[in-house]
Amino acid sequence: MAISKETLRGIIRDYQGLEISDEELEHILPEIENYVAAVQEIRELDLSNVMSGRLLNVDEGGEENG
Repeated sequence: MAISKETLRGIIRDYQGLEISDEELEHILPEIENYVAAVQEIRELDLSNVMSGRLLNVDEGGEENG
């Protein structure tokens, strides 16, 4: 997904970010595009067989540690 300078400037303006020059945009735009590509790869992962890390640990009444 390509992100234009105008889109990036709009995002910066909407979130009341700092003013940046065209030269600075040239430096950060490739990194933003890499980030967006990485997010897209993550979205495409099949995690249907991965157990959630947010499950609660149950105290089964075992021995106390420490």
